[in-house]
Amino acid sequence: MATNLNNKEFFKLSFLYTAVAALPPLLNLVIRPLIEGEGKLVSADFSRIEITETIITLVLVIASFAASSSIARFYYDYNEDKKGLNILVSGIFNSILFRGFIILAVAFLARNYIGKIFTQVELQDFPKYGFAAIIAGINRAVNFTAFALYRNEKKVRKYLILSFLLGILRAGFQLAGVYYYEMSFVGYVYGTCFGSSIVTISILAYTYKKSGFHYKFKIMKPVDSYALPLFEYSLLVWGLSFADRFFLESSPVMLGIYSQAILLGRGIDIILQGLQGASQPEMFRLLKLGIEKNMDEIKKLSHLLMAQSQIIIAIAIIPAMIYCSIFKTDLKQAAGYVAIVMVSYILRTQYLILSLPVYYEKKTKILLYINLIVLAVNLVLLYLLVPYLQAYGAIIALMVSLFLQVIGIYIAQHSIVKINWNLNKLLIFPFIIVGLTIIAEIIKLNLHVNIYFSAVFITLFIGGCQMLLYRRELMGIFRGKWKIF
Repeated sequence: MATNLNNKEFFKLSFLYTAVAALPPLLNLVIRPLIEGEGKLVSADFSRIEITETIITLVLVIASFAASSSIARFYYDYNEDKKGLNILVSGIFNSILFRGFIILAVAFLARNYIGKIFTQVELQDFPKYGFAAIIAGINRAVNFTAFALYRNEKKVRKYLILSFLLGILRAGFQLAGVYYYEMSFVGYVYGTCFGSSIVTISILAYTYKKSGFHYKFKIMKPVDSYALPLFEYSLLVWGLSFADRFFLESSPVMLGIYSQAILLGRGIDIILQGLQGASQPEMFRLLKLGIEKNMDEIKKLSHLLMAQSQIIIAIAIIPAMIYCSIFKTDLKQAAGYVAIVMVSYILRTQYLILSLPVYYEKKTKILLYINLIVLAVNLVLLYLLVPYLQAYGAIIALMVSLFLQVIGIYIAQHSIVKINWNLNKLLIFPFIIVGLTIIAEIIKLNLHVNIYFSAVFITLFIGGCQMLLYRRELMGIFRGKWKIF
């Protein structure tokens, strides 16, 4: 018997998770103008903040070892076994802390050598900022894993409180770090570290009080086996996401401008992660109950996530461009990159949706192979294009890489799980939107068209596509009904 998707519950969780996920990027929007300008931070400083974010994210990947994905998946193997679940949860958090300690130890031994990979003098003094960045990365690994657990447990209130607390504390300490510790990227990093540490300590105290302190090899072995290809995949994704920063690091002003556009795009990504937070447990539940008998509900959930993502991106483009105009330094030039960067997250959403059945079936090794090929292509394109096209070289490499990811995961997923997707909604029209955005960007650059004309065109086109694709569903909503996607 098929299980119907609870639309009211899904929309409620989507709204809550999206609102919580939106808080950190919204707070970032408030903080940036307060710390930017003459006598404050300039484009080059923000380039250094972006490099430290690269370090924080690398530490997150290594320390977590795909913990959030593992706990989300194995929760369903132990959710009816309280003792086993406590051992699983405790073991995963113990592993994160152990790997974090190893990272700190290695960084301490190599502290005089790590900074030499950078050309900017300020980044070469790694001990001055590096250990704070590492601790911030470990904190993020703990927080993300805890939030994944709370979402699967449907502990919405706990998730909301801790997420809001994390966003507010981190933003507040970042501001305090810049003004009261050091007016540079160093103060910002220390603020990030201290603000996130408060929430991390609270999460660990609660977790160990509830679950105890355990580590059972019998339980953790399959978890680690499941996580290994995901960890390898995460390293590749980190390379895909942040390699461009290293290629642009020697041009700090351009990296600062580019990083501002990427930051706005990352805000969209975080919001989309909130939508994923609502979708992933529901998708796994439907897959567990049987693909064939829940095919319509699986498609409905996937198409809904795709539509929500495109609408959020369309709504965000022009406000994000207007926001860039309030800066007093070169950062205002980031407005010209906003549309193309944000639209790239349509491709990320496609990849996410198509990869969920692969995650559930534990066929995660294929993700490694796909992204290994994609990373190689990305690095070659960055090497060839960035010296000549600067930020646009990085954007071209990004778009090509994301497109290859989507094609690769579609082929792989179809060979593992047979789901009859609506290709117009999931692939074809999103590809058309991305393609027209690229064309609009080329016209803008060659004909010197005002950046807002192309942005308005893309926004209206995305809106038109949603009206065309989902006209039956919209009519059903207006009539007080909900039809299957």
